[in-house]
Amino acid sequence: MTRIAIAAFIAAVVLYFVSLYVYIPILPAFVAGRTPTLAAVGIVLAMYGLWTAVLRMPMGIAADATGRNRPFLVLGTLMAGAGAAVMLAGRSLGTLALGRAFTGVAAAAWVPMMAVFAGYFAPRQAIFATSLLSFASSLGQMIGTGSTGLVESLGGYGLTFVAAVGFSILASLIFLIVKIPKSAERRPEPLSGRSILAVARRRDVIVPSLTNALCQFGVWALTFGFMPLLAARMGAGAGATGLIMTLNIAANTAANLFATLIANRGGRRPLLYLSFAVFAGGAMLAAFGATLPFLFVSTVLMGLANGLFFPILLGLSIQRVDTAQRSTAMGIHQAVYAVGMFTGPWVGGIVADALGIRAMFAIVAAFSFVGPGSLFLLYRDPVKEG
Repeated sequence: MTRIAIAAFIAAVVLYFVSLYVYIPILPAFVAGRTPTLAAVGIVLAMYGLWTAVLRMPMGIAADATGRNRPFLVLGTLMAGAGAAVMLAGRSLGTLALGRAFTGVAAAAWVPMMAVFAGYFAPRQAIFATSLLSFASSLGQMIGTGSTGLVESLGGYGLTFVAAVGFSILASLIFLIVKIPKSAERRPEPLSGRSILAVARRRDVIVPSLTNALCQFGVWALTFGFMPLLAARMGAGAGATGLIMTLNIAANTAANLFATLIANRGGRRPLLYLSFAVFAGGAMLAAFGATLPFLFVSTVLMGLANGLFFPILLGLSIQRVDTAQRSTAMGIHQAVYAVGMFTGPWVGGIVADALGIRAMFAIVAAFSFVGPGSLFLLYRDPVKEG
């Protein structure tokens, strides 16, 4: 029964991420068609990360306080469809920003998803669980972005948003009936501001969280921010742009799988530093590459890097946290790294307007190695991790 529940949960997560990503390759161009400035495009795109950052920690705290996760899974997943519907109906930047904000609310459901899924496994398998669910999320992203060109060719931009609505409904139905681990649906335990602060002050929680925020700044400024516009300016159509993003997520998925396989082994620190360097190298290649093939190589490198550092940092932040506080720790981690998801497109748009997209890519490339690498020097695992 547990294996069936795990399989169903993974299927729901895949559908959830398809609903969030099926329109992503065309979204920057869709927004750019309604404004002349890249800074405005960045602000609309940043709404996703902003509301994710605002809501993820409260959602994790609420899940721990109520002892219930299912309502957050179902309603959060439905918000992905609601956001897509609002963007489809949008004729102004304000409406597009509102729809994108709704999808940010939906993304906050990733907190209880991770916490519930970890409940299917023993605490010592936390990194394995986060890597496996990260693999599922990457698979959903890959399917979503990989189908963008086909869906767009069949019914235009609008059909991609309609598809997102349908996939979100399917995912919510699975979350409604899937068997939830007893540890994730439990009698609520009292949470105080002091206990929440105690979790937030733990070095093994906050340092991986802040490191991931710096990593996601680069990912969302480049991969899910201005890479599609850079590709379009280099002559790529909707199909080629979708392929660039699909290759990124395919590489991300492969790296997630690798992270799953090595989850319980040592040596994670050098692997993280390597992933920071690979991401920076890929971004630099996009900054200076003269033709589209450079972007294809660049996106693969950045996808491999993200697929390594994301699940490892996520798993490290909850590995030593008690089950009763795991949603809180997960909420803290995801709220902190979501700040990078918000500031990446926002700051990236400002820099791109001032210096150009390629210069912005070069600056972010340098930051993506120096920032996370320097911060992670502060990390000390309570148990030696290799």
